[in-house]
Amino acid sequence: MPRAAEATARWLLGMANFQAHLTVGATVAGIAALAVNYHELANFNQAQGLFVLGVAGSLFPDIDVDDSKPVRGFFALLGLGLGLAAASALRQRFLIFELALIWVGIWLVVYFPLRMLFARLTVHRGIYHSLLMAATVAIFAVVAADRWLDFDPLLTWLVGGFVLLGYLTHLVLDEIASIDLAGKRIKRSFGTALKPLSLNAWPVSLLCLGLLGVGLWLAPDPAPLFHWLRNLGLPQLPQTLPAFFS
Repeated sequence: MPRAAEATARWLLGMANFQAHLTVGATVAGIAALAVNYHELANFNQAQGLFVLGVAGSLFPDIDVDDSKPVRGFFALLGLGLGLAAASALRQRFLIFELALIWVGIWLVVYFPLRMLFARLTVHRGIYHSLLMAATVAIFAVVAADRWLDFDPLLTWLVGGFVLLGYLTHLVLDEIASIDLAGKRIKRSFGTALKPLSLNAWPVSLLCLGLLGVGLWLAPDPAPLFHWLRNLGLPQLPQTLPAFFS
């Protein structure tokens, strides 16, 4: 095999590691953030936030890898967030030193036993590597931006769009890495990332379908997003679709 082809094959094989997902995810999210800022859909600060969400989405599927960097980072941030929320809620009842102990205690519980339990219950390339989970995570990002952050409808849907873009970037890279050009073969892992849903974990898939329906029901009116898409010259979207969200 020519050297250029061998180098390309080695590059493709390395696409599934953390560094590659981070690099490609940041590149794709950066281009998208620049585009929404250029079209004045988001100001500079909002575009930066969307960029971060896109990068986070590109790392999220590997949350099912035992003790991976995304898993450790996710549970570390989750523990810090839950600890801060609990300490804030109890600030009138405890001293600052006691609140700090509560915060640290919650972080330790989330980061160690909860993370280990999650690792035992999940399988790599399972439900988290599916289009169904990508859509579910994205729609709940939309709901969170609308209900908790009170963003305007267009920015709210951009939040979900960036999470979905990052998520899909990860899945596509995993599938590309399943093609071994050097050995001229397709790995057994091909098709395990970019799949509609996980039949092996069908109860979880059914749960995700239900959550997706709930998320669509809770989501804000997508009419501003559809209006912007029409302005780009895309085909007319069904007029009855926005009414589903009203």
